[in-house]
Amino acid sequence: TASLSADSQVHWERPSAKPRAKQSSWYRAASAEVELTAYMLMTSLSGPEKDLGRASEMVNWLSRQQNPYGGFSSTTDTVVALQSLAKYAEATFSDARDVTVTVRSQTGVQEFHVDKTNRLLLQKASLPDIPGDYTLTASGSGCVYVQTVLRYNVPPPRSDAAFAVRVEVKPDQCPGESVKKLQYTGSRAQSNMAIVEVKLLSGFIPVKSSVRELEKNKVIQRSDISMDMVTLYLNELKHESVHLPFMVEQDIEVKNLKPATVKVYDYYETGKRLCRGYAYRRSKTHPNWDILRISVYYPHKYNTDYMEVEQEALSAVSIQWLILRCSARY
Repeated sequence: TASLSADSQVHWERPSAKPRAKQSSWYRAASAEVELTAYMLMTSLSGPEKDLGRASEMVNWLSRQQNPYGGFSSTTDTVVALQSLAKYAEATFSDARDVTVTVRSQTGVQEFHVDKTNRLLLQKASLPDIPGDYTLTASGSGCVYVQTVLRYNVPPPRSDAAFAVRVEVKPDQCPGESVKKLQYTGSRAQSNMAIVEVKLLSGFIPVKSSVRELEKNKVIQRSDISMDMVTLYLNELKHESVHLPFMVEQDIEVKNLKPATVKVYDYYETGKRLCRGYAYRRSKTHPNWDILRISVYYPHKYNTDYMEVEQEALSAVSIQWLILRCSARY
């Protein structure tokens, strides 16, 4: 591994990590990098003489990788990162704090006050002007964590990825089933644990019994089902296609149906991912049941022909939030 320093931040990367041509404001590091840096932070705080200056640079970098819900890229790196941040909080804790954060825009002013009585309370507010110019100032003594969140939809990118996915939606001959085909395209013989997240089209619901039937396949460790999402946990993906059929049913008719997506990613390195969109036209012959065919695989070489799946652009939605988080670690 190698340590990288810039802008009062320090983190560690693997030698095999691909160089980044440009650091964008929305970039989030790979799960392995978060985990490496978190372990280094705990190491620096474990000795009799703690280098808090160096540790604060690691905390600065880790905080920038944190998502709006306080987690990171995966379950594994979230556990380690939060443990390291808690250790830093223990080393730097001070009961004396009284900070006021003021956010100004052309249409108004919002203030957040943080002291010892509410230091564990998450405060947030929406930013009304999108786009807009905002200024943020802080006064008082102590340290708070301020985070801005931008959410928007984009068409799934067509890029060289570690996974390949094919999506088809067809009416079933008898009340129906949905099929997915997956394959790994990385350089190794097989992937790590892979997660398949199937976002269902609006108004459609999964047939739970058909999803549970998939767990008989040895490659599937478990499945999670919600109203609009099916998540499959695969032990691994090899270069051969894996077919995963399950049934979906139209529960509510939705006009002007927009495409949904299928996402596949490496559980331990969430940066290795692929997202594909799929659309659907209602069958007159079989109006209620349909087969959702999704193929995910891991071929030796990126196969552009197999990846060609008809897509429609998603409607762009932009939501911004200002989140003020002040926890015991600051």
